[in-house]
Amino acid sequence: MSSGATGPNFNIRSMFPSATSGPTPAPIVIDITELLASYGGVQTKEGEDRSALKVLLNETRDTLRPAMFTWAAAGFPAIYVLQEFTLTPPAVCSDGVTRSITQYVPYLLGQDMGKTIADIQSLCMGVIISYSFNGNTLRIHVSKS
Repeated sequence: MSSGATGPNFNIRSMFPSATSGPTPAPIVIDITELLASYGGVQTKEGEDRSALKVLLNETRDTLRPAMFTWAAAGFPAIYVLQEFTLTPPAVCSDGVTRSITQYVPYLLGQDMGKTIADIQSLCMGVIISYSFNGNTLRIHVSKS
């Protein structure tokens, strides 16, 4: 800054750099190409996860017996893990909702875990079927009743 006959002489634009270059354009929030790719990726992941869990909706003698025999061979320990499913929910599901793992699994199954376990329980006698979550892993358990 220098001093002249009328007072200090300085370039006020140096204090406001954007005044010289004009306004800064707003950042792009969404690009349709990116959105379509992300949405498609989420739908694909949900489809893969849904396929992995499908066995829980269609348990049969063939899907339960091998794990039950392994449980028997181990001496019938309580809360024995029959099946495990490790899933990572997307940041936002394809319907626009953010879900934790405990919300994501019922979303994929189309029913709550209580009904899912009750349906599996109805196929078994003399045992108790239960479930738990350990991090992003759903575990289906069996115990002697």
